[in-house]
Amino acid sequence: MFQVRSIGGKRWFGPAALSVAAVTNVGMTEDEIIHAIRERYPAGERPPTAPPEAVAEVEAAVGYPMPPLLKRIYLEVADGGFGRRGEALSLADPEAGYRYSDADLLLAEYRGWSRSTPGHPPSVVPLLTWGCAIWSLVDFSTPEGRMWGWDPNARCPWHGEALFPEDFTLAERLQGWLEGQEVFPAAPAEPSYCTED
Repeated sequence: MFQVRSIGGKRWFGPAALSVAAVTNVGMTEDEIIHAIRERYPAGERPPTAPPEAVAEVEAAVGYPMPPLLKRIYLEVADGGFGRRGEALSLADPEAGYRYSDADLLLAEYRGWSRSTPGHPPSVVPLLTWGCAIWSLVDFSTPEGRMWGWDPNARCPWHGEALFPEDFTLAERLQGWLEGQEVFPAAPAEPSYCTED
């Protein structure tokens, strides 16, 4: 079911809000997700943790706190390099030579999205790229980190329709990845690709 809802001060047509039980019942606790990411990428195979100043800089630019699970991953596990194919963006300059994504640092990507993407809610932050200009983004205005997708191949990027809310949280996205499932960001069927000039 779709409904109009307000996110970041803008009105969006998207999936109906899930119940608190549905949002928090993902099967793995935050501690289990953190542990599983550490096991997937042992020390020496992942970047160092992000400095607290880098997290604070991102939060100040976005105007919302980072969802707690994402903040814990950056501060306790790794500064990027986790998630699908290790593509999560880094927060700090890779002085040690690590860079796990072909994209810029998270803050630079966020600023680019904010300036160039029509109708971009300020709380929605790019997290990782899937290739072919497709992205997964996370909503900082929600403590559970609601996920968003971007697919300009399926929907019109010039009228803000390539950005769409998804029906799951950051924890659900990470749990799926840890279990070997890759749920590609799938744009809702309507509206389809724009034909306006």
